[in-house]
Amino acid sequence: MFDWLVVYFKTCGRIRVSSSETRERASIKLNDAGIRIVEAQSSKTVEEWLALEGFLSLQDQLVYNDDGLGPDLPFSPLVCFQVTWFKCGGISVGLSWAHVLGDAFSAVEFMNTLGHYIQIQDSNKQKPNLISLQDPPQSEYPLSKSTREPVSVKRVDPVGSHWVLPYHSKIGVHTIHLNLNQLGQLHSMVHGTKMNDNCTSQFFEVITSIMWKSIAKIRKDLETNVVTICRPKSFKRQGIVPHNGQVLGVVEANFVVSNVAPLKLVHSIIEGVIDESDVVEELVNKETGESDFFVYGANLTFVDVEKADVYGFEMKGNNPRFASYSIGEIGDKGVVLVLPGPKDGKLIVVQLPEDEIEPLKSELKEEWCI
Repeated sequence: MFDWLVVYFKTCGRIRVSSSETRERASIKLNDAGIRIVEAQSSKTVEEWLALEGFLSLQDQLVYNDDGLGPDLPFSPLVCFQVTWFKCGGISVGLSWAHVLGDAFSAVEFMNTLGHYIQIQDSNKQKPNLISLQDPPQSEYPLSKSTREPVSVKRVDPVGSHWVLPYHSKIGVHTIHLNLNQLGQLHSMVHGTKMNDNCTSQFFEVITSIMWKSIAKIRKDLETNVVTICRPKSFKRQGIVPHNGQVLGVVEANFVVSNVAPLKLVHSIIEGVIDESDVVEELVNKETGESDFFVYGANLTFVDVEKADVYGFEMKGNNPRFASYSIGEIGDKGVVLVLPGPKDGKLIVVQLPEDEIEPLKSELKEEWCI
């Protein structure tokens, strides 16, 4: 583990707060403060845990969570590990990852590199090369650039040294597992044609269109005409310093979302995304120390993680039975993540205010049989 953290030295740092006097943004002070590791035990087997109804909503028991960064930022670790031992001998490895280190793809590569170091610990295999700084990759998605005031972020009063949202609803979690047959059926229902082998790249758009329409319906189209789309500029993370490589885009619908065919939403997601990454960066730099901002849940937010190698973590020749990610401290508009699922399926992680979870489940079952 020491060699692994030498490679990922940034994860051992601590936050140095921003200053309205010097106009400096908050930054990571590199030192040897390290990461936090805790252990826990469960009286259940892995099979029993996975069989629990809504087990993913219980994942807080498997991930060390100290309610965001702070209030003592100089002492608050950016990475926390929780190793949970099940009575069958299986284990759960829970990662709490500060988003200032990088996006979900960087977190996934961080975990997979740990697995590699575990594999070579008692062997003569070569250690991975040190990670390097590289120029930001160009986006793989052709998008229009925005020059207006960004709508993908929401301003809040300065939160000081405790990085949590001051006001938000209690968030519930709902997960949906889709196998290949179900994905094919949803694709046909949206596109009206049978899915072929070349259509796998459209899963995110199809799933997003269905979830957007369904959530708009249960909200009676209130504040659902603008959504935020977070997609990776590049899928390459191996050998690269963790960073935020996401495109921060918005889609604005000039129609009633719940009344249109999902295919129209698919076209909007593919063709109508406006990239606000640069203007958000400019805004944050301009107002350092005066205001704070958040992204996830400022609008209804869809996060594309479907090509992340979340099952690439390996320990003693075994890969995960189940892997998932969620986002903490989100706004009331909610977040939907699309991830790889077991056996080439997809996993949808829905984080919405608790009182919207059951209506959404009913809507998805009635209209989409999921």
